[in-house]
Amino acid sequence: MLKPALLYAQEITRKFTEHLYTTDYFYYCGYTCGNSIPKIEEKDDLYQYAIVDKNDDIIGFLTYRINDFSDTVNDFGLFSFDKGNPILGRDLFSKLEELVKKHHRIEWSVVGTNPVKRHYDKFCKRHNGYIHHWHEITKDEYGNYIDSYTYEIVRSETANDN
Repeated sequence: MLKPALLYAQEITRKFTEHLYTTDYFYYCGYTCGNSIPKIEEKDDLYQYAIVDKNDDIIGFLTYRINDFSDTVNDFGLFSFDKGNPILGRDLFSKLEELVKKHHRIEWSVVGTNPVKRHYDKFCKRHNGYIHHWHEITKDEYGNYIDSYTYEIVRSETANDN
């Protein structure tokens, strides 16, 4: 279940700190030296959620921005504190479905070696989206260049067609 991250700010920060300097954190940031913990804050156009299980334990974090002028959702960030927990994927894709229906354009990126990429590919194709392939865009911790992918879903209807 998604709940406002502000309710769990200290715990989310602590959990992120435990994952600094890991491959999982590299996938979250998209580059090797991404060592800044996300700041949990209230801010216009910024949405931050704790993903919690039925016991109210934090299993993940989701963030994105909505640009009201272009009706675009972007700057996504997703992190799992409980790797492999299906609740995280279910809640993420449920939120993505909601955003695709409500907004004109959705955009997010992923490092090519991230295991979740195949799920993003399927979701984007199901919504007739575009997958942009960027070659050798970042380096991993071993100095290997890795491709990146940006997903774009543009809804052709206007907001009045809901």
